[in-house]
Amino acid sequence: MATRTKKNTGGCFFILVAFFLAIGIFLFISIASSLPESVALIIAIIGAGFLTIKWLGVPARKSAVQIAGSLVVLIVVFRIGVSILTSLSSNSEHRFIPEEGVTKTMQLIENDSVLVYASNRVWQDNYGSRYSASLTVRDTDYTTLRNHIDDYPYTDPVNFWGNLYSYIDKKDGPHLDLVVAEFARINKERNLNQMEFAEMVVTCVQDIPYSLVFSETCLPASNYEDSIKQVLIDCPECCIGNVAYGIQNPVSFLQNLKGDCDTRTVLIYSILKHFNYDVAILNSDFYRHSIIGINIPAKGKHKIYNGKKYKVWETTTKYFEAGELPYSFNDITHWNVVLTSK
Repeated sequence: MATRTKKNTGGCFFILVAFFLAIGIFLFISIASSLPESVALIIAIIGAGFLTIKWLGVPARKSAVQIAGSLVVLIVVFRIGVSILTSLSSNSEHRFIPEEGVTKTMQLIENDSVLVYASNRVWQDNYGSRYSASLTVRDTDYTTLRNHIDDYPYTDPVNFWGNLYSYIDKKDGPHLDLVVAEFARINKERNLNQMEFAEMVVTCVQDIPYSLVFSETCLPASNYEDSIKQVLIDCPECCIGNVAYGIQNPVSFLQNLKGDCDTRTVLIYSILKHFNYDVAILNSDFYRHSIIGINIPAKGKHKIYNGKKYKVWETTTKYFEAGELPYSFNDITHWNVVLTSK
């Protein structure tokens, strides 16, 4: 004799169970796949409903619509709450601490006293390993390169940003030798594997407080949209203006430690490229943001480009690992590879 699926009239309990299952499924999909967030939400809701019915049974027909509606509302509220918390967390990083600044000093390099800009950084990676390094550039290099982007020969508008980043890398890359030497020293002392070394470099840059870089003059906070306004309210000095194309070249960034998204991605790109990594820069016109991608075995979100999987990596906020992006811009379909090292 066939058995009938049992009915469940406990709507509140059904919603509670389905809600937590949906959250778990949604987080798993977001971390383990590159599916758009909207698709992940739909799969999570359907999957949670199916599993809850299997466990608790089919809800009463009259309450089924209310349960479904309540579950959707709870998921949306959860999603909005995560975005707000992520935004608040990011804003808490937007503080430039004077003690973390750069010192102009003399340094003995290859038996010669050289005037340099040096910043002694101490940071911790996402796995608890602690590092220290002196990020140093020569004064002569800074003086020579500080305005070289002004002379960038505007050419192909199809991939303007990728061409600009490549131009900057070729100009600045050879003059990052002191920074590269510091990372090589750490690598030798710690005997890091490929992933650990990349993690060490990226978290070092993530640890540098965020600053805005504008092609026009920096204005009072009240002149900008909320996200920019909050940065300037928290840290009025976290803005430099009148910089060509709104990006600092790596040597200038290391001279003042004030950098936004693509200022950071180009620096990381140049460093990891030197160490023979297959690294990419990804831009999003939709999110108005820049991140890096790295072709390396790792879990998480990735962008496929020329048959290779580039794990995406946020660089403006601490605690993000390879394959992770903030919820506020984690739809991989909005990201495009504009430059690769290989």
